[in-house]
Amino acid sequence: MKRKFFIGSRLAALALAGTVSFAVSSCGPSAYVLEIETRQPSMSGVDLVGKTISVVYLDNGDSADSLFAAEYSAAFASRLEEDYFGGDSLITMFCMQKDPGIDYSSKETMLGVLMDTGADVVFLSDSPDFGTAATEVVETDGTSMAQGSFPFSVNLYVYDSMDSRDTVLKFSGSSIARASAQVTGTESEKGVAFILKSSLGTSARYAGQTSGGKFAPGWRAEEIVFFLYESQDWYDTYFYVNDYKWGQAVEKWMEMLDTENLEKKACIEYNIAAACYLQGEYQLASDWLEMSRKDFQLPYASSLGQKISRRLAAE
Repeated sequence: MKRKFFIGSRLAALALAGTVSFAVSSCGPSAYVLEIETRQPSMSGVDLVGKTISVVYLDNGDSADSLFAAEYSAAFASRLEEDYFGGDSLITMFCMQKDPGIDYSSKETMLGVLMDTGADVVFLSDSPDFGTAATEVVETDGTSMAQGSFPFSVNLYVYDSMDSRDTVLKFSGSSIARASAQVTGTESEKGVAFILKSSLGTSARYAGQTSGGKFAPGWRAEEIVFFLYESQDWYDTYFYVNDYKWGQAVEKWMEMLDTENLEKKACIEYNIAAACYLQGEYQLASDWLEMSRKDFQLPYASSLGQKISRRLAAE
């Protein structure tokens, strides 16, 4: 399944609320609420949930610039892996020689880069643009230490093959990188600047982590209602839901579908729809909810339908 809707690790701190009965007899269903926090698109507007990602950085031929770009991109990818893959190294990284004649903000260019990487989403980091550096050499106890600050800016291009906008997004940022290094004291001002510029790894990594954080997902509290009857089969599904064992819960509900009680059948179909929704199967969730509505008009069906519709519209 290419697109998945993941429930984040914050589930560990959440629990099922008690059942809230709406039935007028002991034979009717009860409803219980699953309280979760669901992962939302980042504040950048880029939705990376369930997608494969590649990070590409451009090498402009300057060794210090290339080192900075490599450190920046590695830290950027690492931050995305923390936020979307539990820290697993699942993002591929590539280096490309920069061609001054190419427009990297164009869809044609980025589509070509995307196809080369084989990912769903590609981030392309341009080589850093450094401003005028401020450097000085300080003598302390016979040791010469150079210190410097380097204003810089970075352009980041993003193309998501699964985004309906079908366009290249550009993000820009600027900051000041700082470094210090021991020198002999005989270097020229240009030589000192080169040594310091080649020592900006820490600043590059910090910038990459910070940039990656802009694409971190947001979180939203959400409540999903499930139905329950007083029988062992239904109690089994309650505990499956409580443990987020959606496959086992759906399998059990499917076994229970052979009933002539339309209200009970509608509850089962609704529950399957809710489980599909929580697994990111929005169209399947919509289909099951429609079957439930045809069999019996349940409370909460309209609320679940609205949640599903919003997700389908965002795809």
